[in-house]
Amino acid sequence: GGGSPLFYRPASRIIRDLGVLALAAHGRQHQRAPRVLDAMSGSGVRALRYSHEANASFVHANERMFGEHPLRANLEPLLSAGRARVTADDAVDVYMRSRLDGSLYDLVDADAFGTGQPHTAEAWWACRTGGLVYLCATDSLTTSGSNPHQAAAGYAAVTHKFPGCNEAGLRLLVGTAAREAAARHLTASPVFSFFHRPSSTFRVMMRLDAAKRPPASAFAALSHVARCPSCGEVWRVPSTRLGDAASLAPPCSCCSERGEAPREAPQVLGSDVWARAAARCRSAPLTPVSQVMGPMWVGPMHDAEFVAGMRGDAAARGWSEPDRLLGSFLEEAEAEAKGALLFYHLGEVQRALAKRGLRQPPLAALLPLLRGAGFGAAQAHSETKSLKTSATLDEVVRVVSEAKH
Repeated sequence: GGGSPLFYRPASRIIRDLGVLALAAHGRQHQRAPRVLDAMSGSGVRALRYSHEANASFVHANERMFGEHPLRANLEPLLSAGRARVTADDAVDVYMRSRLDGSLYDLVDADAFGTGQPHTAEAWWACRTGGLVYLCATDSLTTSGSNPHQAAAGYAAVTHKFPGCNEAGLRLLVGTAAREAAARHLTASPVFSFFHRPSSTFRVMMRLDAAKRPPASAFAALSHVARCPSCGEVWRVPSTRLGDAASLAPPCSCCSERGEAPREAPQVLGSDVWARAAARCRSAPLTPVSQVMGPMWVGPMHDAEFVAGMRGDAAARGWSEPDRLLGSFLEEAEAEAKGALLFYHLGEVQRALAKRGLRQPPLAALLPLLRGAGFGAAQAHSETKSLKTSATLDEVVRVVSEAKH
C-alpha cells in the first residue's frame, strides 16, 4: 500500500465475486469461518463482502489512508462487533508483523499494482498453511515485452509481444509466486488464474500447500516457452536445457518455406528435447528470430475440483457472470490436463488451414472435432478468438482435413 488515490471500479466486480466464492469454498472445505487480511483495502468493499457474503469471522483491513478516507466509517458495524480491524500501514509491514506475532490468515488479498511485487514475495508470511493468497498485477505492458527491465525485476523473466501474451502474463505471475514461495521454504500452487480484460488486470488465487520446500519434481512446472513468430507454434524449453537450445538456432519448416535452407540439427540439445520441439514445429525448436519467454508456469492454471465447488456456489447464488467464467476455467483445465499450453489465435489457425486449401470451421464445431480426436481443446477465457489445445497446428489441420472427407 503506497497511499494511492482512492477509487472504486464497478467493472471489477467479477474479480471481487471470485474472491468471495473462493473464500466461501475454502471455509466449507476446512469447516471453519475464515480470517481475512485485505492488505490494500481501499474503501473497504472487499472487506465487507468477505464478511457478509463469505462468512469471514474476522477481517483485517489495511490501507495507507491520507486525508478524508471512508474505510473506518464503512467498516464501523464490523469494528463495533469486534469482527474487523483497520490499520494504515505499509502492506509488507503487515505481512511481517503477522509472521512475528502468529496472527495468520486464511485469505490474504493483495490488490497490488505493477508487476505485483513485493507482495508476490512477501504476502506468504501472513498466510496460514492451506490458506489462499489472492495476487494481482496490472502491468500488461511488461508482460507483453515493452519493459524488459521491469520483467527482469518483477518476474526474473523474459517477455515478448504475441497474441497469447496476456495468458503468458498469468503464467509469469503464477510462476513467480510459486518460485518466491519456494525461496521461503513454502510450497504453493494456483487455484485459479484470471485475466480481466476491461482493466488489463492479472488476478491469481494461490494456495499455500505446505510449510516446506517443494520437492524437486515440482520445478518441472517452471519452464521457458519458445514460439515461432511465423506460424505461431509454441513448445516448452526446459530451463535446465536453455543454453543448449539457444545454441542451435536452426530455422523451422515455416522459415524454410520462405526460402531459407534448413540446417542439420546438431546433437547438443539431446534427442528428448529435440523430439518434443520437432513435434511442435515440425523441424526445429528455435530459429534466429524465435521468441523465447520465461521462465513461467507451464503446469495447470486452475484446480478443477476447487473451481467446480466455486461454480456450484455461484449458480446457487444466481451469479450468472461468475458461473459462466468458472465454466470457462473448467474447460481450460480439461484441455490443460491433456497437455494444452498457450493458445493459438484463430488467425494463426486460419492461416495454417488456408495453406492446405482448407477453411476454418466455427470454433463451436472445431472444439468437438479436436476433442473427438483425443486432444484437449477449449476457448481461452482471456481471448475470444482463441484455441487452447494440446494439438499442434499440423494436427489441427489433419483433424479438419479428415472431417472434410
